[in-house]
Amino acid sequence: MIRNHLISLIAAACLAAPLAAAAQQAFTSKPVNLRAGPARDYPLVAQLGPGTPVQVAGCVNGYSWCDVILQDGNRGWVYARNLNYPYQGNQVPLITYGSAIGLPIIAFSIGSYWGRYYRGRPWYGQQSHWAHRPHRPRPPMVRPPPPRPKPPGVFPQRPHRPDFGNGQRPPPGQNRPGRDRPQPR
Repeated sequence: MIRNHLISLIAAACLAAPLAAAAQQAFTSKPVNLRAGPARDYPLVAQLGPGTPVQVAGCVNGYSWCDVILQDGNRGWVYARNLNYPYQGNQVPLITYGSAIGLPIIAFSIGSYWGRYYRGRPWYGQQSHWAHRPHRPRPPMVRPPPPRPKPPGVFPQRPHRPDFGNGQRPPPGQNRPGRDRPQPR
């Protein structure tokens, strides 16, 4: 029994060592939730403050969610728009630059992932609920369209009422001679 436990610990360490060496450091861009799977419906593992360093083990296809490792050993998934990575002198969002950075694409399997990292968690026994639950995708970030430019020469419709120069305006229908209409000659 002890021998089997020791072998499984050694095997886990051997599997984790190359992964930790291949992990790349990123930082949270704002307060974020660390989830037990790659969707916002999964249980909350931890809450991270802005600027928290994380090691990125990989991301799902499309780089929308990334599997991260915290300095205290906790592990989970963060929405990639909330992770920045130092790239060519700038902090760039992983959701956009994941492929350029060369982050690995990884698969998520709830049974093996939860079995490895979440055995003591209260929701661990509910794997079947989470495994067959349809996850709501994050709504796409929709930006409002830019305002349409006005064609040249088109102005808002308001009556033109010139100023007499002393802050008073003439009554509607009267214009100041010489300013608004040409004078007869």
